Amino acid sequence: MGTDGAGDQPTQGWGQPGQFLGGPAQPTDQFGQPGQPGPAGAPGPFGAGSFGQQPGWQPPYGQAGPYFQTSAGWPQMAGRRTNSLAIAALCCGVGQVVAGPFAGIPAIVLGAMSLKQIRESGEDGRGMATTGLVLGVVGTALSLLVLVFVVAIFNRAASSLNSP
Repeated sequence: MGTDGAGDQPTQGWGQPGQFLGGPAQPTDQFGQPGQPGPAGAPGPFGAGSFGQQPGWQPPYGQAGPYFQTSAGWPQMAGRRTNSLAIAALCCGVGQVVAGPFAGIPAIVLGAMSLKQIRESGEDGRGMATTGLVLGVVGTALSLLVLVFVVAIFNRAASSLNSP
């Protein structure tokens, strides 16, 4: 087995970058996939083809959305932010299942505050804020009804024990 001139890379065999069974290395794109990266309609790894670019042809689904590249290499959608208080209102509204009215009251307050902020700033999250507000109101009302019902039962039980 020979070397490629660098002295440390063998020229044939297994486990070498870009080679399989001693074959020539294929060009790869930025993601390590075979082929040559290029714009749509440019000749690919197999040439331009016999048909070429058709007149009036456009890429399917139009152009990509307003993406920008982040440092991790994942495309992110550029757009409006979601209001943080709306997310918190929704979490508190759903959290009433565990915490009861202790999460319902903050859901009402956060939902109302976030709706005001969304109206002023134009942020996203109106549906989450409304849902958190409604869940907070419904959960708090149900908690109050259960509390009144429990007090009425204890009052009736106490009055029946005291009467001769």
